[in-house]
Amino acid sequence: MELKVWVEGIQRIVCGVTETTTCQDVVFALAHATGKSGRFTLIERWRNNERQLAPNENPLKILMKWGEYSNDVQFILQWSESKPMTPTTKPKTSSSSANIIVESPQKHTEKSQVGVVKGVPHVKTLQVRESQNSPKKSESPSHRIHPPAPPPYRDPPPPKKNILQESNKTHKLQESVLYNAQYRELIALINYQREKLSNQQADLTKFDAEIVFWESKEREKQMQLEYISQEILAMTNATKLNQDQIQALHYIEEECEIVKQQEKTLKSEITLLRSKLANCETELLQCKNKIRLVMDELQIEQRALSRRSESRKQMEKSLLVEMERLQRDIELAKQSTELHHLTAETLKKEVAALETAIIEKKKQVELLVTEMKEANLQSLTIAPPEDLRAILEGPNKGSTRKMIGSPRQLENAVPTNKNPHGVWV
Repeated sequence: MELKVWVEGIQRIVCGVTETTTCQDVVFALAHATGKSGRFTLIERWRNNERQLAPNENPLKILMKWGEYSNDVQFILQWSESKPMTPTTKPKTSSSSANIIVESPQKHTEKSQVGVVKGVPHVKTLQVRESQNSPKKSESPSHRIHPPAPPPYRDPPPPKKNILQESNKTHKLQESVLYNAQYRELIALINYQREKLSNQQADLTKFDAEIVFWESKEREKQMQLEYISQEILAMTNATKLNQDQIQALHYIEEECEIVKQQEKTLKSEITLLRSKLANCETELLQCKNKIRLVMDELQIEQRALSRRSESRKQMEKSLLVEMERLQRDIELAKQSTELHHLTAETLKKEVAALETAIIEKKKQVELLVTEMKEANLQSLTIAPPEDLRAILEGPNKGSTRKMIGSPRQLENAVPTNKNPHGVWV
């Protein structure tokens, strides 16, 4: 794995870092890469907070602890020169201190382990390369970066003094050539990294806009879900109300059936009264005919009596007796006719009252029918198809009572002795 470390304003990448790699190993690798010796300190920076790392800490484990904020964490290597150490002294590393002292490999070529990462084979040493987005450095000699010295185990055995001087001269020439080539490569890498950073920045802005868009969409979906839940609650309440209304309508249907039966009884009673009235009218006509005949006979007899003389007085007396008897019969007949007239008038009044009651019942039935239609329409418009089917089928299939007859039969409501004005629903 790669680890990015800022060294003197340049971001360098240390390759081959594992979870067991310590800060001391990273510092040794960077010291070999830069060819510097002295006191090094590895600093962990997050935003405005800095912390010096101990040599035995693991950088990868530190990044894993940061989690989602690991991209904001930076590792910075601070270097400070130290006095040259005697050949007998060894590089001191303290686990309690955050400073790591690294001596120059040129002074102590006999130490082959300087700069080699501990716990990693010598063939697979930590490689350090510069990041492409590091800033340019001036070409002044004071800021010039020396090329990394080869590892100590690659150094040849120490030659004589004159050979060392010649090798130093050739080494300086090689350093200048390598520095120019590395400088060009660094400039190219920096330009490439800048372009890559600009592209990544554009991608980041695009992704931020998409994140904002999807967050707004999520809020809208949440609002829609809340609205749908409110609608579902309203629909459940409406279905409950419709069920209550349907239950009430079942009671109304039963009452309508009772009213229909009462109407049938009233109709039968009305037919009986009409037949009685017809009989009374026929009897009245017969009585009137009898009276007319009797009057005709009286006139004939009076004429006969007027024509006849006193010889027929006895006959007249008998006729008078018969006349008185007939008059009594006539008075009785008149009384009976008056009684029939009175009964007929009372029957007419009752029929008129029944007709008014029937008209009121018709109006009530029409109102009930309209209310039932409105309730059915409301249940059809509010309830979904499955709920409507469940409402129409009822809680128990086959338990609903069918309506006997039609609601229009409520028009003819006949009064009875218990309910002289009809039945109220």
